[in-house]
Amino acid sequence: MTGCHHLWTGETFLFIVRDPHFVKLALISLAKDDLDGHGPIALLPLFAGTLLDLQISAAQRFGCEKFIFLCPVTHGALLQKIDAMKQQGFDAEYVRSPSDLVQYASDQDHIIYLADGILPNAEIVDQLSGPPQEVLFTVLQAEEYQEFERIDLNQRWLGIVSLNASRLVAMIDIPDEWEVGSALLRTAVQADCPRAIISDRRMGAGAIAHIQSELSAEQFTRRKLRDMPAEKDNFLNRFLLRPLIKRSLPKLWTRPSAPQYLQIFSLTAGLAGMVTAGFGYAVASLCLLLLGSIAQFARTSMAQFDNGVKSRDWTGLVLDLLIASSVAILVLHASSAVTLAANLVIFLLLLAHLLLLRTGPGNIRLALIKPDIRLVLLILLLAGIFGPIAFGIYAAALYSGLSLVLDRFLTRDSSKNPGIEQD
Repeated sequence: MTGCHHLWTGETFLFIVRDPHFVKLALISLAKDDLDGHGPIALLPLFAGTLLDLQISAAQRFGCEKFIFLCPVTHGALLQKIDAMKQQGFDAEYVRSPSDLVQYASDQDHIIYLADGILPNAEIVDQLSGPPQEVLFTVLQAEEYQEFERIDLNQRWLGIVSLNASRLVAMIDIPDEWEVGSALLRTAVQADCPRAIISDRRMGAGAIAHIQSELSAEQFTRRKLRDMPAEKDNFLNRFLLRPLIKRSLPKLWTRPSAPQYLQIFSLTAGLAGMVTAGFGYAVASLCLLLLGSIAQFARTSMAQFDNGVKSRDWTGLVLDLLIASSVAILVLHASSAVTLAANLVIFLLLLAHLLLLRTGPGNIRLALIKPDIRLVLLILLLAGIFGPIAFGIYAAALYSGLSLVLDRFLTRDSSKNPGIEQD
């Protein structure tokens, strides 16, 4: 038996429908062409793929098991996408008219519809990833929201609706020339579905992206690049590597295989760094290791723009092991019989400091000077160029140790004084 209850979201009450046998379906519209007339809005290039790729990724986060693409005109790119999804084990189809939707869902299923050019942010994605809920996402009427479809005098629809699949029965007799989104909106309004009103503050923060042309896609891309999180970056990442990566990402996105190439390069550089370390070439080894770490940093930066379900990335772990092994070999080469034991202990302390700094709570006030693997490699590289690499190990261990002590002290102080901001 289906169970029901109400959920308070902070802005509205949502009607929750629970059924152990339900299936979530994603309905993604490709009915409208972009303003430049180049084809469906969903096929506009965005980041490393298309807007449709990000909509599919968002639907995966919703928990959708079926993907139905609403496209009155058949497009080769869409058919290729559906074939690729089926090869990956996804249940994907496309329909041309509202009446065709009924055959793909049972009354126990649940549908989530995304209109043309609509991309929700992570907050809304997380909201819809829970138990199935009937909800219509809206915004209060205002001049800056004229691009969204009007519901009544007070609200406009944001292009996202979550409904019980049983509501599709009402669309059987709808003429095929009707736009599916408008038909679903009418059905939701007539059924008096609860509305989640997105505040102006959340809209200003990018709760809903509405992309209609290549220009708006480029503007969205630039805004996302500008807003890349940098508050946790140290000075090396923030002032050097992050700006370089921001400049490089638009070019990398034009190459679909860029993440794979970066992965191969980072691992190859790490392996080559360990080999050169074995022969005692400290500077060459550290250069290779640093380049590999930077490539991995660029790769993880690219992944920030993917709304899909994140799988565990083993590349970073493997690269860290290669770097640690390589530096350990360099320590052996740089140590005499007298200093070997002490140097190894200091090296192990350095690793422990970095691990504790990475896994600890962290204090945002120290982010700018917080050491990471790339900063440590840079310190070791400079030491190898201008003197014994052992001095770099000492300096890095001292620096990371002092950072750890200061981080823990400030974190403890912040816990005693809640008004002090923490990460």
